[in-house]
Amino acid sequence: MNINEIGELELAGLFFVMYLSKKMNNNNMNSTKHFVLICFFLLPINILAQSDSSGIKLLGKEGYIEVLQGNMPLVISIPHGGYLLPDEIPERPCSNCAKHQDIFTIEIGIAIRNSIFQMTGFYPYVVINNLHRTRLDPNRNVGEAADGNKNAELVWSEFQNSIDTANAQVTKRFGKGLYIDLHGHRHDIKRTELGYLLSSEELQLEDDFLNSESFVEYSSIRNLIGKNLHSYSYSELVRGGSSLGSLLEEKGYPCVPSLKQPFPKPEEPYFSGGYNTTRHGSSSGGTIDGIQIELDENLRSDLKKRDKLTTDLASVLIEYLKIHYFPEFDFGSK
Repeated sequence: MNINEIGELELAGLFFVMYLSKKMNNNNMNSTKHFVLICFFLLPINILAQSDSSGIKLLGKEGYIEVLQGNMPLVISIPHGGYLLPDEIPERPCSNCAKHQDIFTIEIGIAIRNSIFQMTGFYPYVVINNLHRTRLDPNRNVGEAADGNKNAELVWSEFQNSIDTANAQVTKRFGKGLYIDLHGHRHDIKRTELGYLLSSEELQLEDDFLNSESFVEYSSIRNLIGKNLHSYSYSELVRGGSSLGSLLEEKGYPCVPSLKQPFPKPEEPYFSGGYNTTRHGSSSGGTIDGIQIELDENLRSDLKKRDKLTTDLASVLIEYLKIHYFPEFDFGSK
């Protein structure tokens, strides 16, 4: 561990122990008493640091899955940003499956988390897969995700279970919340794509059709549709003035669906949401709604754009939570 990986509390404790050690040496204390006193002071400091809600928890061998604990009703997962290429998990042998990395999505997700904390004093939960997509695709069912490799299957389970656990904690503490599956696309059209489990063709339907129960019951924001604070319809939540897409458009980010771009035009590429959004959103019940966010490659690759993007995304997610879930944004009240 280097000094950058030590928390503020642990660092303070370390300096205190160094001071204590010097004082005891100057006073010629024997080594046994010296050791016992150091452990006495260092142990509670370490325990406190690990219990901090902003701490890092690593799961599984080599830390393939990383969980950043949260204390607000927002969960963010990052399945395709990993860099690790371990020998124990070889490249997936599938021939027609996607293996490219969603570059910089881990960095963006962590920066969003830090920006939200700076703006509110609260941290969202963040679940990160550190394996490269050639080794594991956590946004697929386990058979396709791991291609039969037992070690990869274990990591897949840890990733999915970590999101389940975060969602359960949000539900228990706040009663409802929002889950974001963060991705990056390489489509020629430079815009952000939001997935609600509606296909491109379904988004092209008139509002009255989209608002029918046959579409609502399969939506990843099904809970929000039935219980939102302003009685917005499904179509309004997906592409109305207070939709996530429209809030992003107001910040200067072209987005589909939104008020300005209510649907992709025929033949335009569009990602509608995958396994994670289906599993961890509210389409099958529960009170955690899910949205897949796909950021275009230009936004992710340009450092100046990326720094502004993370701040703007943090601001938009906070606003979205205020509009649709918690108007007072008082997450410490429960």
